[in-house]
Amino acid sequence: MHPEENARTQKRPEAEQPAKRRSGMAYLLHLAGRYRLHLALSALFSVMSALCSFVPFVMVYQVLLFLIEGNADAGAALQYGIIAAVAIVGKFAFAIASGACSHIGAFNTLYQVRAQISRHIAKVNLGFFDQTTSGALKKVIIEDVERIEKFLAHQIPDIVAAACTPAIMFCYLLTLNVPMALGMLVPVVLGVAVQLFAMAATGKQMPTYHRLLAKLNAAIMQFINGMPVMKAYRLDAKGYREYADAVTEYNEFWKQCTKSQGYSYGVFVAIVESGILFVLPLGGVLYLQGSLSAADYLFFMIMSMVFLSSLLNLLTFAMTFNQIMSGMERIQDIMDLPEASEGTLALDPAKPHAVAFDHVTFGYGAAETNALTDVSLDLPAGSLTAFVGPSGAGKTTAAQLIPKFWETRQGAVRIDGHALSELRTDNLMDLVSFVFQEAFMLDDTLYENIRLGRPNATREQVEAAARAAQIHDTIEGLPNGYDTLLGENGVKLSGGERQRVCIARAILKDAPIIVFDEATSFTDIENEHRIQLALSHLLTNKTCIMIAHRLHTIVHADQICVFDHGRLRERGTHDSLIKQDGAYARMWDAYTHRTEKKESLA
Repeated sequence: MHPEENARTQKRPEAEQPAKRRSGMAYLLHLAGRYRLHLALSALFSVMSALCSFVPFVMVYQVLLFLIEGNADAGAALQYGIIAAVAIVGKFAFAIASGACSHIGAFNTLYQVRAQISRHIAKVNLGFFDQTTSGALKKVIIEDVERIEKFLAHQIPDIVAAACTPAIMFCYLLTLNVPMALGMLVPVVLGVAVQLFAMAATGKQMPTYHRLLAKLNAAIMQFINGMPVMKAYRLDAKGYREYADAVTEYNEFWKQCTKSQGYSYGVFVAIVESGILFVLPLGGVLYLQGSLSAADYLFFMIMSMVFLSSLLNLLTFAMTFNQIMSGMERIQDIMDLPEASEGTLALDPAKPHAVAFDHVTFGYGAAETNALTDVSLDLPAGSLTAFVGPSGAGKTTAAQLIPKFWETRQGAVRIDGHALSELRTDNLMDLVSFVFQEAFMLDDTLYENIRLGRPNATREQVEAAARAAQIHDTIEGLPNGYDTLLGENGVKLSGGERQRVCIARAILKDAPIIVFDEATSFTDIENEHRIQLALSHLLTNKTCIMIAHRLHTIVHADQICVFDHGRLRERGTHDSLIKQDGAYARMWDAYTHRTEKKESLA
């Protein structure tokens, strides 16, 4: 191993430690960027709108003074009426301006957040997508981000108005009568206390809520994908344990949440609506003592019924705020993922390249156990190397390190002597093609699915690749040929056909290094024969790594590597390993015995 490479791999975990995290709200405002101004204007306009809604009540108070004191002035009354009318118009004008600013800021923030997440996950190690379910990613990118819109567009203006408007009105009420103004604060203090209690209780439930929702999303997607099998075995939803358990667990959790939050909800509404219960007796005492005029008494009673109306906007704030903050934590978790290391070197993808494992040790995440330990291996340019071994032996992990799904803990995977960290990421992707066990297909035409291998390929090149992959005749037999749609609204291909489409994609890409996973592991005799013909085209003059389950397909490999418990135990040709009478020989005996038994039963 190169000393400098060892030092770099040892120090990498420290270097990738994220900086001190911002709080959820601070991070949200950071993501909003230049649209923070729109959010600030929205909050300001919301406060102005709420204040305008109180102006007519102040004008009513002025009219009450005329009526009670007996010195009515028609001109002044008309003036107060005009002010009240202008305030009502202003209320709606400011509300419209607030909504426009908040929605502009919110939707642009949503765009920026999704764009930043998409750009970032495009730069992380590919192994992240192996360990993260599509349901969990969907929840963050779709649901968690979507909640930001409701929070920014609606709740921030409402919350600012709910906090500022009573404070400003309280200052005005203090100028009329201090004891009565303080009496108006009693339900505020009680309401805030109840809301803080509700937020604390809800905050404790949020991690469970998001865990169960992610589990439910994943279970639903798996349930839908597995529907054909369930139909074949006459299973209903309850019979599909993982799906049924996820639905039941989520349902029970929400029942408990509803019960626990129902009490605080009812108490909060009762307090906000009961301001007059505190003002009426206090005002009566002060009026009898001569410390409060009749007009002021009536005005305070009117205000007690509307003073705290804006606080009703806080009813759903506890739940929504905690959901948003929990969602922001998950967004930060993704954004804090270290980007894959990248160099500046570019190798020629038009010629074969040698691959080498240089004392490679690797483990997943923070796990103490290594998935691979001190693996050293040379794969000459243009050679075929087969990785075999029992499940969990490390063969797939080793193959995934070649396209740099993960960073090694120690050592390095090298191409022509250069560590992967020295290569540009786009160049590495040009150098390596991989055909894995799960054949990924776009919900698009077969033509576009094959053209993924080379987006600028012509139709003739696509068809030539399909012929080489032994899938052209199958495609031509479909109703629309290469323009036939795949996916939910299109045709369904068999496992072998899907794998041949992936091989056609790899042939079209024409990368010098091929990683072929689960070779012919689930195909019938006809498909296996076609796949072998397709592979003969794909692997010509390529450096190939094949993860094999059917051992008879790799007897002519240039070398066979036997993995067990994360270590490379044996290496050699088929004949040499049989002569060693070791692990591979035992695997071969078991495999041939199994094959002979199947043939005899057939």
